[in-house]
Amino acid sequence: MTQDTWRWLLAPVRQWRTRRLMARHGPALSYPTAWALITLHSCPQEVPLLCQVLREAGVRQGEGSIVPDDWRLLGARERARRSRWLRRHGCSPVRRLAIDDALIRAVGLTVTDWGPPGSGEG
Repeated sequence: MTQDTWRWLLAPVRQWRTRRLMARHGPALSYPTAWALITLHSCPQEVPLLCQVLREAGVRQGEGSIVPDDWRLLGARERARRSRWLRRHGCSPVRRLAIDDALIRAVGLTVTDWGPPGSGEG
């Protein structure tokens, strides 16, 4: 099978994983960014395709990095949800994908990830 056929066959699985990542991460993660992260996780060699798709989708690409968010800006319910997740899993949903930061920089994605609990407080 060609690579295009594999992409077409696996598209529903990738979409399902993308939606699941968005639900676990919270409202700060957009669909194109979540889709790109899932693609990098499952097929790291797809960097050229990702760059093209993100450009066509109008996603601003820059230097690329993972930026921690500020827990002070979150509501109590979201803070509690994230704290439960971190106690259970040990790291954020994005970090659980174990994507090399160099790949994220290569694509030019800027991802807002959960900072450590209490970040920004003080």
